Amino acid sequence: MLGVSPAHILGRPAEPVYGEEARRLVAGRRVLVTGAGGSIGGEIVRQLSRLGVGELFFVDNDEYALYSLQRELSGTALLDDSHFVLADVADEAKLNRVLAWARPSIVYHAAAHKHLPLLENSPEAAVRTNVLGTAVVLQASVAHGVERFINISTDKAARPTSVLGMSKRLAEMVVADRAGSADPGITVASVRFGNVLGSRGSFVETLRWQLAAGRPVTLTHPGASRYFMTIPEAAGLVIEASVLAQAGETYVLDMGEPVRILDLIQRFAALSGMPEPPIVVTGLRPGEKLHEELFDPSEAQRPTAHPRIREVDVAENGAASWAAIRSLCARAATARPDEVRRAMAELLAGADLAVLAS
Repeated sequence: MLGVSPAHILGRPAEPVYGEEARRLVAGRRVLVTGAGGSIGGEIVRQLSRLGVGELFFVDNDEYALYSLQRELSGTALLDDSHFVLADVADEAKLNRVLAWARPSIVYHAAAHKHLPLLENSPEAAVRTNVLGTAVVLQASVAHGVERFINISTDKAARPTSVLGMSKRLAEMVVADRAGSADPGITVASVRFGNVLGSRGSFVETLRWQLAAGRPVTLTHPGASRYFMTIPEAAGLVIEASVLAQAGETYVLDMGEPVRILDLIQRFAALSGMPEPPIVVTGLRPGEKLHEELFDPSEAQRPTAHPRIREVDVAENGAASWAAIRSLCARAATARPDEVRRAMAELLAGADLAVLAS
């Protein structure tokens, strides 16, 4: 009854199609994935395996996620394989040891906190994992000879109005700052996409549970719309975008037209053979937009060689140097949530302070 796939809900194919350049990029190479036990990181791992990657290394701070990933990949879950690494991406000493040992050619950085309301209340966690974690993994990658570093971002980084969005835009700026240094020593880029249907803790997971339990479905606003992708679509386009990476650009994936969440609820119920459920409107949460955006107003869009990927340069209206990130983290460790939000906005310089400090 409720076994409706995300691809059916969106009404479009979900399986990625790779170009030869993407296959050549990863074939036979040593690749490390952070957040490897998460929805996107795990799918990147699966797709890399199908593309003939040479050796894979899996980094996550969730023991059960690593257990589940190893069980899926090998049929065992003994967790005695050193390729499965339990680590916090903000742990500088540990990440340097891991990169020195693994010696990957390519790093896909998917580790992140992503739940918007939780991060509004705990912005220091967003700073530590999403901002400092990106800087730490990138610095370790440079120090240990990684050739290509791909940072996974989100559409909430465009004109950010939330802690999640600010943290991911700062992460994009960290990547761009590295590329703009006198001797970057590495090819880097960020990849930005919207909501991923079927990811862990996502809208579809909640909707399926509410319908199965006979509960009313909660909706923040009847007019709210989002850009949606399936997990295979998103991961496949991340791998394709990594071919394009040059000098710190942010690549934005084509997700079609935005979809009203209410329409998805109705479609899901119909495909499940259920009557339309009762809906409780809860109101938009702090930091949440009615309609998501893919591009910041300050960003000029450019086409790329891939028909579903566009390119922007992150606006140079802030600072995301190593020193600035360390200063932000030190402040976030002891400051009140509103003070952390303001400190993030000050780094971004172009953010809406009235919204962010509320």
